[in-house]
Amino acid sequence: MACPVADIFKQAAELNLSDPRRQGGVVTLESPSHVICSGDIHGYRLALNKIISHANLGANPNAHVILQEILHGPPDERTGQDRSIEQLMRAARLKIEFPQQVLLLMGNHDLAQVAGSEISKYGHGVCKAFISGVEFAFPNDSEEVLEALDEYFFSMPLAVRCPNGVLISHSLPSPNKCDDETFDILNRPITRDDLPRHAPAYNWVWGRRHTEEQLETLAEKLDVEFFLLAHQHTEAGYDIISRRGAVVLSDHANGYVVEFGDHDKLSGDSLKQYMKPLATL
Repeated sequence: MACPVADIFKQAAELNLSDPRRQGGVVTLESPSHVICSGDIHGYRLALNKIISHANLGANPNAHVILQEILHGPPDERTGQDRSIEQLMRAARLKIEFPQQVLLLMGNHDLAQVAGSEISKYGHGVCKAFISGVEFAFPNDSEEVLEALDEYFFSMPLAVRCPNGVLISHSLPSPNKCDDETFDILNRPITRDDLPRHAPAYNWVWGRRHTEEQLETLAEKLDVEFFLLAHQHTEAGYDIISRRGAVVLSDHANGYVVEFGDHDKLSGDSLKQYMKPLATL
C-alpha cells in the first residue's frame, strides 16, 4: 500500500510540473492576481501559519501565495530533530487544495537536498539532519517519503513572473555567472544535470553579491521592473538592494512578507508600503 504522506508530495510535484502557466522554469501569473510573497521560512511554523491565515485563499480566489525554502529548521527543543517536514506537508497539502493559488519556489536548500549535497547551519549539516527528521517522523515509510520529497523539490519552478513586471525568485545568478546557459534554463525544463555546483539551476538559487549595475542589466535583458529575492540573511527582515531589487526573509520574528497587486509599481523607493511584518499578520 502506498504511503499517504509520500502521495501528498507526489501529487504536489505533479501539480508543480503540470501548471499550464509554466514554461520551463518560470510560472507567469495572469491578471487579476494579488500576490503574498514570503522569503525563506526554514521550519518557522508561526510564519507559515500566519501567511496561510492572512491569505485566506478560499475566500480570495485572486490571491496567490509564493512560498520558498520551507525545509531545514532548527532542532526541536524536545526531540532534537528537524521537524520542518511538518511545514512541508502543510504547504504541499495547500498546493493540492489550491493548485493555481499556491506557488512553491526552488531555493538553494531545496536544491541541496535533492542534489545530495550539504549545507552547514545551526552548527551541523542540515541536509543530513532533515533526513534524520523524516526517519524519526515516519520510521516505517521514511524511504518512500524521501523519494517523494526528491520528486517534490525537483519539480519546483525557479521564478514567478507577475503582471506588474515583478520577477520573484529565490536568488539571481552572481555577476560572474550571467552566461547564456544560465539564462536558458528559464525557458526549458529543469534537468538533473542543472543541479550540481555551478550548473544553471545552482547558479540561480545560490547567487549573491548582486550589484545595482547587474540588476539594471538583468531588468533590461529579462523585461523585468523589479526583482524580489530571498536567500541572503538580514536581521531586519528585508533589505533594499537597489531601485530594481530587494531581499525579504520570513524565518525569524522580525520577518516580513511582500503583498501587492497587478497595478502596484514596486521599486526601491516604494517597496516599504508593500512590506508586511509577520508580527502584524
